[in-house]
Amino acid sequence: MRYLVVIIFFISIVVNAVGEKFFNQVIIVNIILAIKSVDLLIDNINQANSTRIRMQFGNLVSSWKKVETTYFLGDLNEDYLDTPRYIDIFHGNNEEIKPQLDLIINSNDELFNAMYKYSHKTINALEYVLFTKDLSHQRVKNMALIIAKSIKSYLSEILDGYKMYQSKFLENEQYASAILLNTLIAGTYKLKEWRVGDVAGLSKKFKNKPNNYRAEYATSGNSVNAIKAILETQAQIINSPDYQDLGDISRQFKARKEIDQAISALNDSIANANNMSEFDFINDKGKRLYQSTNRLMKAYYISLMDKLGFVSKVLDADGD
Repeated sequence: MRYLVVIIFFISIVVNAVGEKFFNQVIIVNIILAIKSVDLLIDNINQANSTRIRMQFGNLVSSWKKVETTYFLGDLNEDYLDTPRYIDIFHGNNEEIKPQLDLIINSNDELFNAMYKYSHKTINALEYVLFTKDLSHQRVKNMALIIAKSIKSYLSEILDGYKMYQSKFLENEQYASAILLNTLIAGTYKLKEWRVGDVAGLSKKFKNKPNNYRAEYATSGNSVNAIKAILETQAQIINSPDYQDLGDISRQFKARKEIDQAISALNDSIANANNMSEFDFINDKGKRLYQSTNRLMKAYYISLMDKLGFVSKVLDADGD
């Protein structure tokens, strides 16, 4: 599998940045909500409340995707580059963790030792355990709690890291704008190709081979929920009335047409996602979402980046 890596360099000193309000109201608030979501999920698992477990897992997916969509902590300190992979291995790991988790469930090994891999304690593993196994089985319940607590631990690390490096983000306005735009571009590519195109049979890798079960959260039915959260978070970055965002800055630097095109494509993508169910990836609704996210990708990568005075270097890298 090949994917896109975009590195943005400055070619002119013209761009201001989003500020402290954005950092506190988006970056910090989203990570705090994600921690609260996993806390509530842990409570529901302890109470074995299956209905609330399913609902709360959906809330965790949504809140985690918001954190993942704006994740740039690794740009502020490279020690945090891999932290998201300890929470989420979608498209980032070739392991087949389901049979591994089955073996752990059916063994008598001590769980702490048996679940030694990071991949065993990700949100992907948690989805499999919560939605395919019997939580009345004490070993299964203990596994779910170990996974959820591991996710909480890494989310807490991310919160602490952002607080520690907040001043570094805010002190360099041009750098902050660059890594935000880089995050938007890379995230939109993954949304278009991995989360929609691969499922709808519209990506190069799975051309004309649609399969709904290729969706990110096919087991729990949260794939569209995840996509909505990603798009809503992008709106927090480029089109918020509550603080100076990347859209405001783009207009200040005469990129009104370009940011308006991006917002239009984003709004279309949100409307298309809101009109979809989990089974619509392989029909016209999935195709429309792919097309609108493709327009969004072009708006960010071709139009907006050039207008703001950035130049990029595009790399292909093997992800498998």
